[in-house]
Amino acid sequence: MTRAGVALAAFAFAIALDVATKVYAVGHAAGPDAIVYNDRPGNLVVRVWVSLLTLLVIYVLEQLGRRRGFGPLWGAWVAVGVLVGGTLSNGVSSFLWRSGVPDFIHVSGGWVWNVADFEIVFGLLGTAAAVVVAATLAYVRGRVVSRG
Repeated sequence: MTRAGVALAAFAFAIALDVATKVYAVGHAAGPDAIVYNDRPGNLVVRVWVSLLTLLVIYVLEQLGRRRGFGPLWGAWVAVGVLVGGTLSNGVSSFLWRSGVPDFIHVSGGWVWNVADFEIVFGLLGTAAAVVVAATLAYVRGRVVSRG
């Protein structure tokens, strides 16, 4: 499977998981406070542009990394697929629910999130971690080869 295919599969899974959990949560709400509707989800056009920019950044990082011996950034492509999927899923959700984007996972500090919010965090941290791991492995390989 190509890097684009991996990112696309992660993207599709992220959107499907988020929308399915929102549909389930809205249909099975256990009370009026179970779901909080976010009526300011952000502009979908901005989300699309940011997503495209994110894909471009990962592509450029991978190309620069290859020159340094990193190899393909498979983890970054998975993480960026999840990141973009979560970002766009929240943007599309504002059109699916008139009241706004449903948030139903109550976390500490009074925050209420949905699965897409977790996907966005996972995507950001996963992308950064994948780049750091690839750089570390390239450095270690370079040190081992030079001591050869």
